[in-house]
Amino acid sequence: MTPKRETTREVAQTLACVLARELRDGEIVAFGLHAELMLAAALLAQRLHAPNLVIRHGLRIERGAEIGPPAWTDRRDSRAHETVEYWEAHDAILDVANPRSPQRFCDVFLIGGLQIDREGSTNLIGIRGVDGRMKVRGPGSIGTTSIGTLARHVVLFSSDHTPRRFVETVDYVSVPGWRRRAAAGLPGGPALCLTPLAVLDFQDGAMRLRSVHAHTTADAVRRRTGFPLGAGDAPVTPAPTPAERRALEIVDPFDRLSGLDLRWEEGDA
Repeated sequence: MTPKRETTREVAQTLACVLARELRDGEIVAFGLHAELMLAAALLAQRLHAPNLVIRHGLRIERGAEIGPPAWTDRRDSRAHETVEYWEAHDAILDVANPRSPQRFCDVFLIGGLQIDREGSTNLIGIRGVDGRMKVRGPGSIGTTSIGTLARHVVLFSSDHTPRRFVETVDYVSVPGWRRRAAAGLPGGPALCLTPLAVLDFQDGAMRLRSVHAHTTADAVRRRTGFPLGAGDAPVTPAPTPAERRALEIVDPFDRLSGLDLRWEEGDA
């Protein structure tokens, strides 16, 4: 079901605050899809503790702090196609994303997927049917493979939390997780995964519960996840502080976060 607008606002603001707290002054953060939430988090971090945070979003600076959809949205009510400031070719991204380059494309990359698996690999390519053939075609990896592999920190995001989204192993790999990175000789892996139900992190290369949102429970999150998350309870995700709420009123003056398409099943709210 689609939750009530008030609950959506609270969950979206909480997720924006969780992400903002992870961002550090002087970092470069990049994102595309789900831009409203990600942009709100970056603007919030800039206002509260990271004034020198650099945001790579591809939108014209004269838009100011407007929370809007990504530049390639197909929403009919969006004028985002009029606000694109630049496009970067894939080869240009590789030039600045290469670890040996003195330039940086980004330190923190925010990415989602049709599927996300236990080790944090994402899939934007497609979903296989029971016959092994692709039955659902996604938008494709675009530049996410290069950026997600070379960024210093990767944060995952999903607008829903179901066993169809959170699977044991993705059908195709767009951005590699912990085990696949290690196999390729790359260090580390995704740091966090944010969903409408929970905040998850990784221990020994496997996803685990870090906290659950106030409207749900750890058991409900486990039921909605297609792989084990470990036993035991989890703390409630910290709500926005008074200072964060005041800052959110400034960075999201039109309350765009309350209109996000965040979903969870009936009985969890």
